[in-house]
Amino acid sequence: MYKLLISPKFANSFEKLPPRIQDAVRRALQEIKEVPYQGKPLIRELTGRRSWRVGVYRIIYRIKKKDKVVLVIAIDHRSRIYN
Repeated sequence: MYKLLISPKFANSFEKLPPRIQDAVRRALQEIKEVPYQGKPLIRELTGRRSWRVGVYRIIYRIKKKDKVVLVIAIDHRSRIYN
């Protein structure tokens, strides 16, 4: 299992989400800890990062395989997250 490191940007955005979405994100983070490579690999300027779908929201994260760490970078609506 991987350890999660939460960025301040993610934490700030997470706090603004509705409680129902926060619960879904918590469940998604547990899954990411267990199987981080199931997230969608991103391309272009986001190469090296992955995306995990939570309804209409996306969690962006990076895996540090050597350290067994997942750096959780951001969460936002799918229409804004990749900009």
